[in-house]
Amino acid sequence: MGFSLPQLDNSEYAVGWIAALPHERAAAKAMLDTVHAPPRHKHAKDHNSYTLGSINGPNGEHNVVIASLPAGRYGTTTAATAANQMLSSFPGIKFGLMVGIGGGIPSDDHDIRLGDVVVSQPTGTFGGVRQYDCGKVTVNGFEECGALNCPPDALLNAMGELQSNHEMMGGTSIPDILTSMYTAYPAMADSRRGPGYVYQGADHDRLFYSDCIHENGAKDCSRCDPEKMIQRPERPDQDPYIHYGTIASGNKVIKDAKMRDLLANNCLCFEMEAAGLMNQFPCLVIRGICDYSDSHKNDQWQKYASATAAAYAKELLQVIDASDIDNTPEARSIVMDNRKLNLLPLPQKTIKTMVKGLARNQEQKDLFRWLSPLSPSARHSENQKVRVEGTSVWILEDPRFLYWSGESPNSQALCCFGNPGAGKTIISSVVIDRIRELTAPDSTVGLAYLYGDYRDHKAQTTENILGSIVKQLLMLLPAIPQAHLELHEREARQETPLSLLSAQAFLDATCQQFHKVYICIDALDELNDQRTLLGCLQGRPSVRLFITGRPHIRQTIQSYLKQRQEIAIEAHEDDIRQFINYEIGGPNDIEPDAMDKRLRLEIQSKILASAQGIFLLPVLQVRAILQAATMRRREEALKTLPSNLSDAFFGTVARIEQQPIAHSAKAKMIIAWVYLAERPVSVNELLCSLAIDDGDRAFNPRGIPVRSTLLSCCHGLVVIDQETHTVRLVHYSFQEYLNQQSKIFGMSKGEWHSQIARTCLTFLNFPDEIAEDDNMEVTLLSYAATKWGHHLRKSEYLPDAPLKLAKEYLDTVQFINNAGLRLLYREMYTGHHKDPELHIAVTIAHISAFFGIQSIMVHLMVAHDIDSRDILGYTPLSWAAQLGHTHIVRLLLEQGVSLDSQSSKGMTPLLLALKSKHELIAELLIKHGAAVDVNDDDKSTPLSYAVEYECEEAVELLLAKGATVNTTNAFGETPLLIAAHAGLERIVQRLLESGAAVDSMDPYGRTPLLYAALSGFEKIVQLLLAKDAAVDSLDNKYGRTPLLWAMAEDYEAIARVLIDKGAAVDMVDATYGWTPLIWAAYHGRETIAQLLIEKGAAIDAVDIKYGRTPLLLALEYRHEAVVKLLLKNGAAASMDSGGDNLATWEGDGGLDGLMGLLGLTMNDLGHCLKKEASRRPTYLEYFT
Repeated sequence: MGFSLPQLDNSEYAVGWIAALPHERAAAKAMLDTVHAPPRHKHAKDHNSYTLGSINGPNGEHNVVIASLPAGRYGTTTAATAANQMLSSFPGIKFGLMVGIGGGIPSDDHDIRLGDVVVSQPTGTFGGVRQYDCGKVTVNGFEECGALNCPPDALLNAMGELQSNHEMMGGTSIPDILTSMYTAYPAMADSRRGPGYVYQGADHDRLFYSDCIHENGAKDCSRCDPEKMIQRPERPDQDPYIHYGTIASGNKVIKDAKMRDLLANNCLCFEMEAAGLMNQFPCLVIRGICDYSDSHKNDQWQKYASATAAAYAKELLQVIDASDIDNTPEARSIVMDNRKLNLLPLPQKTIKTMVKGLARNQEQKDLFRWLSPLSPSARHSENQKVRVEGTSVWILEDPRFLYWSGESPNSQALCCFGNPGAGKTIISSVVIDRIRELTAPDSTVGLAYLYGDYRDHKAQTTENILGSIVKQLLMLLPAIPQAHLELHEREARQETPLSLLSAQAFLDATCQQFHKVYICIDALDELNDQRTLLGCLQGRPSVRLFITGRPHIRQTIQSYLKQRQEIAIEAHEDDIRQFINYEIGGPNDIEPDAMDKRLRLEIQSKILASAQGIFLLPVLQVRAILQAATMRRREEALKTLPSNLSDAFFGTVARIEQQPIAHSAKAKMIIAWVYLAERPVSVNELLCSLAIDDGDRAFNPRGIPVRSTLLSCCHGLVVIDQETHTVRLVHYSFQEYLNQQSKIFGMSKGEWHSQIARTCLTFLNFPDEIAEDDNMEVTLLSYAATKWGHHLRKSEYLPDAPLKLAKEYLDTVQFINNAGLRLLYREMYTGHHKDPELHIAVTIAHISAFFGIQSIMVHLMVAHDIDSRDILGYTPLSWAAQLGHTHIVRLLLEQGVSLDSQSSKGMTPLLLALKSKHELIAELLIKHGAAVDVNDDDKSTPLSYAVEYECEEAVELLLAKGATVNTTNAFGETPLLIAAHAGLERIVQRLLESGAAVDSMDPYGRTPLLYAALSGFEKIVQLLLAKDAAVDSLDNKYGRTPLLWAMAEDYEAIARVLIDKGAAVDMVDATYGWTPLIWAAYHGRETIAQLLIEKGAAIDAVDIKYGRTPLLLALEYRHEAVVKLLLKNGAAASMDSGGDNLATWEGDGGLDGLMGLLGLTMNDLGHCLKKEASRRPTYLEYFT
């Protein structure tokens, strides 16, 4: 018996779905819950073909028109024609969906993979779609279009609802929708012609660097350079991710990675129809990612990408309320007149011109990469996710926070101190969010932040932290200042990383772009170089600092930040109570039904009473209780709660050991790996390591444990960072707990290092083809290849150290073609790994010296050259000296290797040791006769490096060995200049004693005294003056003397010393035309102003820019004492070139307000004006 398809009137269809390609249409049709009969009629000029049907959801049924473009035709114009024709036949359509495939634009901010879905969402000035190859004809010429129409409100509201659903449910319903599609249409899962509409596998999802071009004619990427493939963290599952933002649309297929990067402009993908639709009727664009818009594009992922995009469209329609569609105006009633836009497709020549213009975007990207590798936004996002809503907001109501964030002076700091586990990091995330909320409307206010991380000491250097702050602030500006790009270009030409001086210069220039800058530093105590960072941030007039840390860093902070307020961080009862309620019945509760009201209240009461102001302790306590499966066991656990963090960690470790042996063994290995790893390990690296047993000769993937057991067997002591997909210890305090233990689970740390090294070397000795071809192993390859030697060095003294495995690996490995060694070369030769000849001359001796493995180096001495040079000209001694392996240096020196071999940049082992601050090694080399006056390519000597890197003992030893004290490097700096600028008092004194030229100058004409004065180093100023340094030396950049610098930077004590030594008191700087007295008036320094006046300073000096006198500046900045001092000493009442004077004062309250402020009478004021009578008699008339 047959059945008839339902047939509706054309006016009853509200959703227009456009699919350009056949497989896009097939995926769209598969989404229909009910298929309808073809339309009864079409407009005479409508040439589209249609499929009609409906999609059902909990909020109603939606009737859908699916239209496809003519075969073989695509582009914005064709799509626009199809849309117009559809509206002519289906007048009831309210909005459209443009659903299909697109080319992804991966970036550091958006980890886009094949099969992911990109959805057009308005961002900033863009309505969700930007047409990159169109423009507008105006009287001034051709202008690129900024954006195209926004999607309608009904779609935007539904999209927001769907996003929140995904957050709550932990993911999208796309996998379920696709499963239903495969059930209804099995052929789509097993296509007979090429790949089906199913996930194509992570091993076929390859992203290459932009300079890697696909070989012409090659069907796949098997012949593309694997070294050029970008290694990305493996995702926990195959489900597609949803990305929201701007889509780039045009008539040109983008299949060139460099063109992709230049045209990207913050877009997420490219496609070829949407721009034509956005101005035809209100619509949303949904794209499944099938390639990366580069030369490696192929058709393998197109069907699956079509399916994921269609599934998202269905999921979206299912959340739209039918009433919202009813209330949306018909599309054809709000269509824009396309002729008003004057949209013109660009000719190829114009596109090329536009690409050249976009090259500036590439300059900005290069600048950001060079500034810093740090990405604090990922950590912030993670902190936002773990924060229980409504907790930690008490700080936002604290009067000290309100003052700091509101009307406090710009240089004010807010410091929050708390014990381990008190909740400082969550507090920081709350503060950052509030400051971002407060500053969002004001483009003159900037915000930057950083989370200190004990695991990331190598990356969180002061240079990288300052660079990250600069990068975050620059991202807030509408355009990168040209000066920044030029400074970066100069630095980039020298191929040098960001130096501390350059970082400070960039920070200075960037802060000047803002009226006010908030900088938030969480966990300052977890950073290595706290003092250097504070020194760089202190005293900046536009900067407000927010800092958290443990109480022991208070003294350090106090010595740098004079203007500050302090808040003690403790866990608040309301926060703890909210957290307990969140945990009960939550994901960590193994038996939610094992709870009643009495037990809940008892848990709250007991935990609140024992919290001691530490938030982490209740976290561990409640989670320990919720691991019990019955109310009785939970009551028992409540009676034995740990009273401090140490006891809590001890109890959790004990519970781990009480598990079944398979689980406890796995947990021990996981915790040891995470604790002792040389860098954060990824989830997949950890899984792979757990699958390897001692003695394995090949990898068996069946040994990989279930991912969920990573957390469950460790009882909450490790967590997965969802942003970086790495595994870390639950808290820094657990790291400290482990630091205090002599053994971990019954094994010494050296034994654990030995075990980790054995796992790495076992893996590296697997056949190459396994490591190369199996995607799981590749992820472990990176860690094993680059870190095995560090673990071996820390355990080689043990009898069971895997030295045999290491020698086997190094003796049999193919040095040119081995995948592991190529990764190691990248680690060793940062910045040089793209050189195809990199492997030339690298020996086992270089690798052994790099890792510092003495036993292997001894093994090499008989039959290997231990003094050979690699591609950089480094010998094994160079590597050992640079990396601080003292035992290797001693061993090599005993063998008589060359002491003064120079690298391609002129670096000797001694220079490398000093640059890396390995002072003991530097002393060893000097004592063994290393050349003390050798120059590198920048003409820097060992003495220059010893001074720059504060190696005092090495300075002493070099001077004793006769090092030349007055050498000048390529930057015009002598050792004394470097020391004075850095504030190295003892080194300055020693250099002066050794005959350093006290008045040496750099190219800016700055002497040691100038640098000491402008940097605020009073004792160094005194040392230099004692050696008769020129007190009025003048720099040729700002035209300032030491006294002018001291006054400009508000160093009153230094100014007094210089004045007492006879410094000229009426010198004028070239920048503002200010004298020392004008600076004193500006800063409100009464005593120094008095001293300058006594020394004969011109009381009515006028600046060259605005014609202001000291009196006017003192009045402008409300420095009452200075105003009275100047008036008392006869300052002229006519104060600037514009004729302003006391009588015409327009400040708060006018003349009466001014007199009240200063405590003056009319007679006082009249007396001050008498000497002006001859020039301006009207002033006196005013008072009479």
